[in-house]
Amino acid sequence: MIEERESTTLVPPGDKVEVDAALNLRIAIAVETERTEMISAAMPVEEAIKLLESDPVALEIMWSRLVTVTEEMWLTVIRTAFSLTVSESQDFACGILDVHGESMVHSPRAMPVFNLTLPRAVRALLEKFPVETLRPGDVLITNDPWLCAGHLFDIAVVTPVFVKERVVALIGTVGHVSDIGGTKDAIRATEIYEEGLQIPPMKFSDGGTVNTTLIEIISQNVRGAEQVVGDIYGFIAANSLGAARLTSFMSEYGLSDLQAMAQLVQRLSEKAMRDAVRRMPDGEYRSEIQCRQLGDTLSYPVKLTVTGDEIDIDFEGAPPQLPRGGLNSTLNYTVAHATYPLKCLLTPDIRGNAGCYRPFRVKAPAGSALNANYPASVSMRTRTGWYIAPNIFQALSQAAPGGVQAHTGLPIVTRVYCQTPSGIDAGHMFMGGGQGGSKGRDGHSTLLWPTSASNTAVEVFEARVPALVTEKAYLPDSGGAGAYRGGLGQRLRMRKLYDDGLTMQVGLFPEPPGMAVGGLFGGAPGKGGGGRILNAAGQEVHNVGDGELVRIARTDQLVEISTNGGSGYGDSRQRAPEAVAEDIRLGYVTGVAARVDHARAEAAPHLEGAK
Repeated sequence: MIEERESTTLVPPGDKVEVDAALNLRIAIAVETERTEMISAAMPVEEAIKLLESDPVALEIMWSRLVTVTEEMWLTVIRTAFSLTVSESQDFACGILDVHGESMVHSPRAMPVFNLTLPRAVRALLEKFPVETLRPGDVLITNDPWLCAGHLFDIAVVTPVFVKERVVALIGTVGHVSDIGGTKDAIRATEIYEEGLQIPPMKFSDGGTVNTTLIEIISQNVRGAEQVVGDIYGFIAANSLGAARLTSFMSEYGLSDLQAMAQLVQRLSEKAMRDAVRRMPDGEYRSEIQCRQLGDTLSYPVKLTVTGDEIDIDFEGAPPQLPRGGLNSTLNYTVAHATYPLKCLLTPDIRGNAGCYRPFRVKAPAGSALNANYPASVSMRTRTGWYIAPNIFQALSQAAPGGVQAHTGLPIVTRVYCQTPSGIDAGHMFMGGGQGGSKGRDGHSTLLWPTSASNTAVEVFEARVPALVTEKAYLPDSGGAGAYRGGLGQRLRMRKLYDDGLTMQVGLFPEPPGMAVGGLFGGAPGKGGGGRILNAAGQEVHNVGDGELVRIARTDQLVEISTNGGSGYGDSRQRAPEAVAEDIRLGYVTGVAARVDHARAEAAPHLEGAK
């Protein structure tokens, strides 16, 4: 063990280390020796499972090791990605799946919805390319929204892993690429053909031979082809590394097959989930949430039926699929957003895999906005799917008041296209809303829940796009009041960098103004979302309402987009006086709002003189 001021280096038995003249540590890694076979391909699965269960400490280490493989894949994607969407906002996921396309482990930092839709994409790919037909060098690909993650931007890349000429697992990465062609004005699209390039289940690489025709088709149909194709190769690189690490793991532990390992970890996660469901009172739990979409206010009811160790989620009564705007959700996407909140609520500390979700069944009417039929427009399905979690939490608030959270202000992805003398520079700005409050905790501010994506750094965005961000700030008073306050939303203002007369297009599609999703147990709704154009003095000259692709050509025009804060949890009159005072001190809440939301005798001293 070599201790330095800022690092510790462990040199295990078999490795050799020397310090060179520049004080670098030069470590020679010992040649790995294959362990005596512990589990053969011929061993019955149940017998192999008993063998693994006999040493729970070793099992825990092996399970953790598999998670570490997906983490290294995740870091590989970050380091090789070309687009801000992947490298900066981290809109992707990596996972290891068994030969049936069922999830074994995934990166803890992976996008939650992808962890649930990637297995569905893998199973769809295996229907066309059965496991027994795959060979080393094959790479499968698709972005079909009905088979994968719900819209065309999300591309899944899947690589089979071979041991002794047998497929033992599948490695998958799915991510949101920077562009997929189609219209920039997504709110106007009426069918998927307008939304971009569709990639049916196919081979990106066949036995190591890359499908150059597919690359040419992708490159010809997307904006910024080098970023899109570069990201796909980054996904493939991560899969390749994951496959190498997995086969090394198997060799080290003497495993010739992974079926027993897969079934065991899935069973353990399933048991933990069923035990958690069993602790909930049986019964029917209902809720209804209202969304403003295309100028109308639509109702989305949900019914959850808890019976023993299973939960049925039924969206009967959902509105018919919407005629335009890309606001429809495919069933894949609906199932993911209906079951992920249950995972958060019931087994937050259990590693996720296919077993966690086996106790759940989800139904939504065919042809509805939550189970749209092909070729419906689906590009902006987040503005429907992201309301599912608060609806489910509201339904279960009486059964599990300590595990639910109030509505989170919707994240926003703003696409910016700047015309330049050399062509078009484009970039995405990811912005989070305020997280809803929960029992014992205020919501976090500017969080992109229910995703794990991150807010885009201003400096990185400005390095890619000739635009200047003039303001990025919390929105005071945007968090819904409550015993536990909703987190704050944010406001961003930007303009063209150069006064060259060329056009900058910005997709302003905020959470619809006037959307007020109430909090839980008396908490107030969050607010603040919107999009508009301002003049140099900061005065509004145009409001985009429910959303619009705007065009500006002068540097004295400001584009402003704001996200809603989260809704509150509990009666605001029950908020601790010292918490109210701290909110005012930090500028999260103004004195005027505090007097309205929290006025009571014991809080009065904290509110006097507050502005």
